[in-house]
Amino acid sequence: MPHPDQGRPPGADSYFRHCASLVVTDRSGAGAVRCLVVGKLPVPDLSIVLARAGAGAADLVVAQPGEEGAVPGTFACVWRLFYGHEVENEQDPLTGFLRAHPEVRWIHTISAGVDGLGGSLSQRPDIVLTNSVGVTAIPIAEFVVGCLLQHCKRYPEILAAQRAGRWESLALRELGDLRVVIVGLGAIGEEVAARLAPFGCHLSAIRRHPEDPGRGVVRDVRGPDQLAGACDGADALVLAVPLTSDTRAMVGAEVLSRLQPGACVINIARGALIDELALLEGLALGRPGAAYLDAFEEEPLPGSSPLWSAQGVFVSPHISWSSPNFTRRSCELFGDQLRRFRTGEPLINQVDMAAGY
Repeated sequence: MPHPDQGRPPGADSYFRHCASLVVTDRSGAGAVRCLVVGKLPVPDLSIVLARAGAGAADLVVAQPGEEGAVPGTFACVWRLFYGHEVENEQDPLTGFLRAHPEVRWIHTISAGVDGLGGSLSQRPDIVLTNSVGVTAIPIAEFVVGCLLQHCKRYPEILAAQRAGRWESLALRELGDLRVVIVGLGAIGEEVAARLAPFGCHLSAIRRHPEDPGRGVVRDVRGPDQLAGACDGADALVLAVPLTSDTRAMVGAEVLSRLQPGACVINIARGALIDELALLEGLALGRPGAAYLDAFEEEPLPGSSPLWSAQGVFVSPHISWSSPNFTRRSCELFGDQLRRFRTGEPLINQVDMAAGY
């Protein structure tokens, strides 16, 4: 689960006072865009947002998740922060807010994934949805590199031998010998490829439109129907694709059986991309030999989940995105989007809800 930034960034003091009342910032501008800021995490730096949006460009009204219905007045847009796990409603509270505010024309989510917003927007096809794709691409790509280095250099085993006072020689590998398949060649997948290419990794990628070369780092780009074939003899499979009806459980027994014995699977996207039972059965057979999982279908991962203790599984609590630059980048992006919205420029990162990203 995302965690709050440490300390209070400049301009965020008012955010911490919103528990008992709403806070409105910068009401001086004529024709300012009135925007609801809702969510618990992270703590936004509102001064960055307003600086990027332009003087007098926005009225930012802050509300707690679940309290959207008590917010008076009209709104042109919503900035949706992480809700965390304190809202235990079966229905996203955003749904009720949008029903009561038909004037809302745009929602920007701080997340890159939008699979949790389908229900809220199903009755509002008129709303433009934008996301924060790219904001977390660098730290997530670095996390993937770290997983592959751990896989090749066997750091946990070295540390275990040290703690046991045991001098043990281990066979290590070089990243340049690995065949890596990256599923999803968006902002994150491209950053992963850009960081693995200098190591000499042999890269292949799966994307919905294989004819689009992207930044050109990956030469071997194939369509989703060729995933199993691309995994033939692969040493690593990296999942960086959105969760949609087409990608749910895309990694099952067939795909895993094609991997090289001892290969690793790295999932920094959505837990439901993997058939969990097939993964556990594959681990028992050595395909894969290791799974680095930073995303799960249910989060937090229940204590009863077999993934906690399965041989070869490394569990991290959905933190691959974490970076001291996250708040700044998120606020800069939303501030730029506010400026575009107010001036009538096209918004970036517009989501196609039919496609799921």
